[in-house]
Amino acid sequence: MSFKDAYQTLAALLEEHGESENLQVAVNSRALTSREAIGEPDRRDFPLLQGKEVLIQAEIDGCAGQAFTSDPIPYEGAIKDLFKLDRQRPGHQALIVATLNALARKMGKTDRTIHCINNEPEECAAQISKNIFEKHGRCRVGIIGYQPAILDSCSRQFGAEHVFITDLNPDNIGQTRYGVKVWDGASDTARMIENVDVLLITGTILANGTYESILPETGDKPYYFFGTTCAALAGINEVPRLCFKSR
Repeated sequence: MSFKDAYQTLAALLEEHGESENLQVAVNSRALTSREAIGEPDRRDFPLLQGKEVLIQAEIDGCAGQAFTSDPIPYEGAIKDLFKLDRQRPGHQALIVATLNALARKMGKTDRTIHCINNEPEECAAQISKNIFEKHGRCRVGIIGYQPAILDSCSRQFGAEHVFITDLNPDNIGQTRYGVKVWDGASDTARMIENVDVLLITGTILANGTYESILPETGDKPYYFFGTTCAALAGINEVPRLCFKSR
């Protein structure tokens, strides 16, 4: 099955919605603060709290959609004009994804587009690892994208020796987190995929363009998206999404 990207999907939803000439979107002129995005969790090593990623929020007629990015860009204007922006810039890709999530929410095509807060990420992570265990048993789990609560929970559920992870943040690469060494997402993801039975993939890959090299590598291995960034695209592409506490 070919994967419908954010540009294709947003264009299709605009056509279905109508009023594409006039439909407006406002994307926060600043990234959400960590308190706005994730509240005050006990765990302090979430990327949102470390300033490595930020959460942008698009709003269309009161409906909000979010996307993670390391390249936040403000925007306010017609949705159709987003297609004129440079598609190679990660920040522009994130604008498209956040807008898509807001429009899909407005049209009833998706839900849970707002990040969970406080200690809900811990509760979500426990449900994710339990869900994978119930469906796949004591398998080897690969995680694409550093999310500490999910890594910690999977390490305890499956044993650190059965968990693998890749990330793009140089501060994480080569470090051991929760008993698991973090591999380089730019060079080691294909190798990691070969070594695991099931994949948990951050929705952020849909907002920075890396999905184009990652998804073809999954072959016939089961994979699940997690997070709010992937809200619309996971549903439209019929990929399971594990995101239990978002709003």
